[in-house]
Amino acid sequence: MSSSAFFNLASAVAADDKLLLESTALQQFAEATSDFFLQIDHSGVVHYANPSIAALLGIDRDDLQGCLLRDLFPELISTSIDSVAVGELLQVRLTDGLQHQLRLQAAMPLASGGWQWLLTEDSAGERFREQLLRQREIVQLTLCSVGDAVITTTSTGDIETINPMARELLQLSAANVINVPIDDVLILIDSVSHRPLRSLVTECLRRGQVTRTPEAALLYVAGRKPVRVFAQASPLRDSHNNLDGCLLVFRDVSQVAQEAKKLHWHTNHDALTMLPNRQTFEAEVSRAVDNARDANESYGLLYIDLYQFKLINDTCGHAGGDELLRQLSDLFTSKLRGQDLLARLGSDEFGVLLKNCTMAGTSRVADILLRAVQEFRFQWQSYEIKIGISIGAVAIDSSAETEAQILANANAACCMAKEAGRNRIHLYHHNQEAARRRSEISWVVKINEALSQNRLRLYRQAVLPLQPDSDELPHYEVLLRMEDEAGQIIGPGEFIPAAERYGLMDEIDRWVVKAVIRHLQARQDKGLPPERYAVNLSGVSVGDESFAAFVLQQLSAHTIDPRLLHFELTETAAIRHLDCAVVFIELLREKGCQFYLDDFGSGLSSFAYLKDLPVDYLKIDGAFVSSMHTDAASFAMVSTINHLAHVMGLKTVAEYVENQELKLKLQALGVDFGQGFGLAVPEPVD
Repeated sequence: MSSSAFFNLASAVAADDKLLLESTALQQFAEATSDFFLQIDHSGVVHYANPSIAALLGIDRDDLQGCLLRDLFPELISTSIDSVAVGELLQVRLTDGLQHQLRLQAAMPLASGGWQWLLTEDSAGERFREQLLRQREIVQLTLCSVGDAVITTTSTGDIETINPMARELLQLSAANVINVPIDDVLILIDSVSHRPLRSLVTECLRRGQVTRTPEAALLYVAGRKPVRVFAQASPLRDSHNNLDGCLLVFRDVSQVAQEAKKLHWHTNHDALTMLPNRQTFEAEVSRAVDNARDANESYGLLYIDLYQFKLINDTCGHAGGDELLRQLSDLFTSKLRGQDLLARLGSDEFGVLLKNCTMAGTSRVADILLRAVQEFRFQWQSYEIKIGISIGAVAIDSSAETEAQILANANAACCMAKEAGRNRIHLYHHNQEAARRRSEISWVVKINEALSQNRLRLYRQAVLPLQPDSDELPHYEVLLRMEDEAGQIIGPGEFIPAAERYGLMDEIDRWVVKAVIRHLQARQDKGLPPERYAVNLSGVSVGDESFAAFVLQQLSAHTIDPRLLHFELTETAAIRHLDCAVVFIELLREKGCQFYLDDFGSGLSSFAYLKDLPVDYLKIDGAFVSSMHTDAASFAMVSTINHLAHVMGLKTVAEYVENQELKLKLQALGVDFGQGFGLAVPEPVD
């Protein structure tokens, strides 16, 4: 492709808005290039200006549209636009009264009249050539991704480039077709007369104009049935407006292909809710099991059953039941990430497959869906019905067996949730339920003994700045451990679930707050440098109106600076107890305490609630951070959360920073702080 081929391609496809390249390659070029791109109609009115020329002129792009070209270029007042030659220097008037010299690098006529101009700074010849090389790479990548078949030819009609879709339709390889005459491989037949059509490329090169097939055109390829196609050939010109080749674009528009796609869609989707059906869901779960086993990826699975759906059908009729299912489908979809899969598994059952999600994250999503349903009211004629659901949750990790076993476990967990009552969640674990309960009861005894014998231990993990200009005090997240009777340290994963299940978290939270404040007081009394500590709070404490008074009493009983005491609230706890959380945060922020919103992004509903939560830091969910170097969706999620936080004046902390590669990517995104084993491991506070 010559140095001006991209611009010629843009000019050629601009004549017909049916072709996908107009909205991909041309737009991508104009918006991304640092040179200056204009589209002018036959009377000299600007219809499009790219960001580069708007920035140079200091004029808003919307204001540029509709301007007269002679108002921007003074010498055009007495000169016809059509007479301006490529390579000519033009003086452009800037808003500050100064003039700037630009060179007209290319000028392509539009089919509807007018011109497309590409201008560069006069001193930028070498940079312009580099830019064209860069745009050539963009074009090649774009041609490989579009759904149309695209071929470029030389001025003699020989194939110069061919994209994958064209090779597929013509059943050719890239190696054996370059420099072959296009008419040797592209045979088009009129479907009515069954006579060969004249060569589009030959006609285009002869006339120098766009040529198209009639609506009824068939593409003949040896060894396969004819395919109905739409095709268009457009001339390519060099910078001197000489014919330089041809751009051929064609696509399969056969009814057979369309019907096949429609049939495939209906085979894999539920006709009522338009969601993927059970067959599709089971196939995705099977792939998730393989990925978890082979690539050590983690997934979560939710099995959702509507409570007494038959009663709703009996009350509202099947039309009402169908409408309820459609509304619930929309509700669930609005609470999930784009990478998650929601499917209808049965008449009143839904399944959710969560990618890059631990059991903790799966539980949080289940909580969010449950809360959404509890707030939902179904209106049908004169009825207003409150809906109930049961949710079973299971993790898919390296120990997963088969897709059938995973679904059976999730269904069993859903049944256990249903047995426990309306609007319940049950988390499935591999060990037997009775054994788990016995273990939890024994942990309750151990927790009470540890509290009474002062055998809980504070650990800390540093939250380190990622940007070089940070001047904040050292700060740490407070972690909790238990020391058993033999002096062995026990991690929180062993005893915290039992504490949550049996109502001990408020007592543990109060113990931690007291211990942290005493530690800060001791450091102050010894004259040690100040450090900040962030205490994790459970949902029970956040929802307890007396807990804020307890913290304020502890602060008043000591002389420490309250700005050294921070708190972390999980996204789920903050949303579940939103009103109490806002009051709690505002009371303690008045004293100088600051707040983190932990695991942000795990359930996505926090985007809607964020403006109501007066927090200071967002901790980006580690499930996104840990996979952002290998998963584009996770990278985009981290970038989006970081940008949103900074727009709102908040600082960001990335969790699960486990290696140097993640650290460098986070630094490049502008994330403020990082936390993880790749930066600092937990250590005893004392």
